[in-house]
Amino acid sequence: MILELIGGVLLTAAAGLLVEQLVYYFSARLGRSTTSVAMIIAPIITSSPELAIFIIALFQDKADVAWGSIVAQPFMASTVIYPVAVATALLSWALGRRTTRIPHVHRYVAMPLLAFTLPLIPVLLLHPQSYRLYGRLYGLLMVAAYFVYAWRALGRKAEAHEKTRLYLGNPALQLAASVVALYFGGEWLVSGIVDMGSAFGLDETALAVLLVPVATVLPESITGLIFIARGRDDEGIGVIVGEKALYGTFYPGLAMALGIYTLEPAAAAALVIAVAISLLESIAIWRGYFGLTAPLGLAGYVWYAFHV
Repeated sequence: MILELIGGVLLTAAAGLLVEQLVYYFSARLGRSTTSVAMIIAPIITSSPELAIFIIALFQDKADVAWGSIVAQPFMASTVIYPVAVATALLSWALGRRTTRIPHVHRYVAMPLLAFTLPLIPVLLLHPQSYRLYGRLYGLLMVAAYFVYAWRALGRKAEAHEKTRLYLGNPALQLAASVVALYFGGEWLVSGIVDMGSAFGLDETALAVLLVPVATVLPESITGLIFIARGRDDEGIGVIVGEKALYGTFYPGLAMALGIYTLEPAAAAALVIAVAISLLESIAIWRGYFGLTAPLGLAGYVWYAFHV
């Protein structure tokens, strides 16, 4: 139990360091800015375990499993990861690793939040998935919107920086190692939390609602937290909110295009909270700050846990 938790934390932290290096490596090789790479390529790497589950479940005709592996991420990021990011910045500032208490970012970092929220607003209000052909067409439009967003985000050219030496020497090897570490790190974290609940007689349902999603989302966000701890706010926040763009456009759009998108009341409530907080956070980022919605996000998480 304890060993699983420790192993999960160490593996996810190691994966975050590997992905951090890959961001700098791909930035230099592609000639794109590190923030752009952090917003687009890093989320694809960190979400690869969920992507594998999504594809395998579709091939096995288990649409509920495929969609269930995707729907909770934007909600957990908005309500849990934002406060964790702010806490990471405060701790790093207290240790003298940062010069500011909260993350300061450039306006273009708000782009992923808008890419996440704008396509989902018609989904929440008009339910296009219920109109069959029109729903599938809208799903394809959402997928296309993600590629347009990615193309725009990767348009920023690289700033001058030194050539990055990879820990494992080979980019393919380091990429594979980071994905494996993310997968097993998340698995061990979840298993350790569940075992701890059983050992202390905690309610399994409460653990499933409150703790297990934290364990599954945190491994994806650890790369962003590492950037933030080192004062690289644009890259760190770019990783965190860039993942939301992926989960708010590409995955639901693909599910809608395939005719497997569902919006149950619990999922709808979670998405409403995520969309509302993301819109408010995009305004905060436009003013140069990140994390001003952290208290609201925590309140939304508590409300959801007790009322939904």
